[in-house]
Amino acid sequence: MRKAWIFVAIMFFTMGCTTVSKEPIVEPVKEKELLDGIWQGSFDIRGRGPYDFNVIHVGGRSTAVSHKAKAICTGNVTLDGEYYMAKYHLYSLDGAPFDQATITGVFNNGKIESHFVTQNGGDTGSLNISYNNIYEQDSSLDSVAGNWAFTDRDELTINVAIDAQGIIKGKDSDGCEYHGKVDLINTNYNAYDITLNIGNCDSVNGEYQGLAYLDYQDVELFRVDVTNEFYGFHYDLHKTTSTVELKKI
Repeated sequence: MRKAWIFVAIMFFTMGCTTVSKEPIVEPVKEKELLDGIWQGSFDIRGRGPYDFNVIHVGGRSTAVSHKAKAICTGNVTLDGEYYMAKYHLYSLDGAPFDQATITGVFNNGKIESHFVTQNGGDTGSLNISYNNIYEQDSSLDSVAGNWAFTDRDELTINVAIDAQGIIKGKDSDGCEYHGKVDLINTNYNAYDITLNIGNCDSVNGEYQGLAYLDYQDVELFRVDVTNEFYGFHYDLHKTTSTVELKKI
């Protein structure tokens, strides 16, 4: 009898262990915030302009670039009701920081109408941007995998490869080396986290952080903004069919 009870107890314990299972842990998809998106528009400086302004907002973070004004920005954005505020560090495009700016305005129906003032230069102007639905595209590492190239206004050519895990490897025509990582933020939306390390490049060496998105208009471009304490860079990378072994100019 004692052996029978022991057998029943073992069976009960075993059945209990096999029927109790944990549900798989699923990471929640972060909700889109009102300011999240790709925004495009223009600004003036004391009435001079307009200058283009292309912005990424994700979770309060922001990067922006103006090709005509030759400037790149990184900072934070907030929304209090309809009142919008951005605080940016300003860099010369592919260059060093030169000022800071505060932007204040109103968010309404997919548009932001605002004014800005720079801290050191005392420049002022209006800045108006509108939401671009390109942000509604899904994001994936498969979408950015491949070979990409970019030639800047000084004829510097950059070639990078991004693999299926988002690993970046490449070099440019001056012999600088590029290593980094593309990370997903929210697969429902078209924005990516970027970490980029530049080496063998004198004063430009270092780690850079930023944001990027895929632009499907006309030619497929991977638009990347990255900055650190000393430099800010923007790359309009376009897809290529093969990597190129570059020689130093």
